[in-house]
Amino acid sequence: MQTDGPLLVLAGAGSGKTRVITTRGAYLLHKGVPPGAVLAVTFTNKAAREMRERVRSMLNGKRVKGPVISTFHSLCLSILRQEIEHLGYRKDFTIYDTSEQLSVLRNILTDIKFHDRSFKVESILDRISRSKNNTRPSTEKGLPDSGDIKEVSEVLYPKYHEALKTLNALDFDDLLLMTVKLFREYHEVREKYMDRFRYIMVDEYQDTNRVQYDLVKLLTGVRKNLCVVGDDDQSIYGWRGADPGNILDFEKDFPGTLVVRLEQNYRSYGNILTAANGVIENNKNRMVKSLWTDRGEGPMVNVLKAVDGDDEAGWVADRISMIQYKRKCPYEDFAVIYRANIFSRPFEEALRRLRIPYSVVGGTSYFERKEIKDIAAYLKIIANHSDDLSLLRAANTPRRGLGPSAIGKLSVFARDASITLLDAFGRAGEVPGLGGNASEGATGFAGLIGRYREMFKKSGEMADVLRSLMEEINYRDFIYELYKTPEAALRKMENLEGFIGSIAHYEKDAEAPSLQGFLETLALIDMIKDKEEKGGRGVTLISFHSSKGLEFPVVFIVGVEEDILPHKKSIHDDGTAEEERRLFYVGITRAMRELYITYADHRIKYGKDAPVAPSRFLEEIPDGVIKRLDRYEESDPEQEEKEAKEFFANIKTMLGD
Repeated sequence: MQTDGPLLVLAGAGSGKTRVITTRGAYLLHKGVPPGAVLAVTFTNKAAREMRERVRSMLNGKRVKGPVISTFHSLCLSILRQEIEHLGYRKDFTIYDTSEQLSVLRNILTDIKFHDRSFKVESILDRISRSKNNTRPSTEKGLPDSGDIKEVSEVLYPKYHEALKTLNALDFDDLLLMTVKLFREYHEVREKYMDRFRYIMVDEYQDTNRVQYDLVKLLTGVRKNLCVVGDDDQSIYGWRGADPGNILDFEKDFPGTLVVRLEQNYRSYGNILTAANGVIENNKNRMVKSLWTDRGEGPMVNVLKAVDGDDEAGWVADRISMIQYKRKCPYEDFAVIYRANIFSRPFEEALRRLRIPYSVVGGTSYFERKEIKDIAAYLKIIANHSDDLSLLRAANTPRRGLGPSAIGKLSVFARDASITLLDAFGRAGEVPGLGGNASEGATGFAGLIGRYREMFKKSGEMADVLRSLMEEINYRDFIYELYKTPEAALRKMENLEGFIGSIAHYEKDAEAPSLQGFLETLALIDMIKDKEEKGGRGVTLISFHSSKGLEFPVVFIVGVEEDILPHKKSIHDDGTAEEERRLFYVGITRAMRELYITYADHRIKYGKDAPVAPSRFLEEIPDGVIKRLDRYEESDPEQEEKEAKEFFANIKTMLGD
């Protein structure tokens, strides 16, 4: 096994790429490399956990510690907690989520009196995020009276950055960007971590963006003991900054690279792989590879033309029912893959009609719920007294008589005195024109935060301290007053009990538990969107992007039509069109045993029924592996009719019809 120098492992879909990194990590430790000198980086907490477990099993208990296995963001967070003072921040910085970032931007727009409603704050934030991920900082200039979103975002970028710095806060993109900035500007810091991490491995390298590329290159240094594993054919995150050029240009960036191709697929039957190969080989910008398997050809790839979207969904639901009845297999074996969650509605309705359990992957994050964000705001201001945004959420939840006028006076006092807003709350008695009730509410809040800061530092049971805090602020009464029905309020309180349980679980597992550590854990769990498992219960309804990394015995890829796949915006852009083809390739290679591909003759668009054309990608699947199905006829009519009669007779018995 090559251990020194650059190594590129091209791991095709289903070829066991995770095994490469874990085996290499265990081998390096077996050869005597200290565990702390081996770093493996991936994208999700789930992938990092799986790697740790595999390495632990490979070591057979011979070593207590394994290599350092981390996500990009967790790695950078740990570095910044030690080194960020070089950049003018305090070590107790807060990590802002999307809603908090949007609040900062709205405050900036209000301050500069920019009221052009044609610009959505979400779009501005997306532009700023894209700029950060490409390490293209914007420059300050006058705010245009009119102009495109790009110009407005470039103006707001430095104002947004300064606002976060004043709050001693970073957003998720900053974790990477600030670490790169730290390494570039402070060579002694970079040398420290280069000396520490002598062997670096990166999983899913095709998904890295420019900042992640820069980070890896800076950390690798002169040793260049870098092993990356990935598949350029599965690079499907260009919309969020991923650059397939990072893996395509790896040999040029790291001369002397050894390239290893993993082309044997352990997941799918041969006909599915032939279909996948036939599609992806039409991309021009790719590294040549061809998946193969020794599992046999398996069933043909089934292609169905439906009448319309509802007909398509009804057929899919019927087919799932028939297969499940015939084989007595669990509904968890089935997945319906579509372009985006907006296409789930007809499939949900069709599955409901047949009483088939299902789950939709995606939805509102647990940590986006009001009650969780309310209590988290208290914890954030306790941990970071400069976090004015969290203070403003917590200060009047529940109400303390601190209306907009009072908050405004306190904010002016804080600005004039060059102190934090929390310090201004503590000195509310000195604020001109502040009423007695508001002054009492502000000083009481500041005292509460100060007391609980000490309690969280001293206590060994943070869950008990959190429960005490919720009781002292009467949050239960606030919830029952806010939500008029007892059932709704009870659900909110159950969510909070789960939140208290999460801090107890953190305390149990952490080596040195702290409030700051708990908040970091929350931020990383919430923001790194782990690929979900098979949706909990029943048939999985999932988008192409969310399906990556998963596998299912039976897969239905639906809506394979022009303007959907490929998306209409990609038609005249070769690079985007190739990513669309990679998206289809990823969907195909999720199937283990059977693959169904469907499209409609008509579909509702903008409220009108309009004809649609099948995707050009369907023509790229070799004819020899395709079985074209008729909407009402199957390949073996007699057998299908017999099974159908048995199935519907069974359904009637179940329904008492």
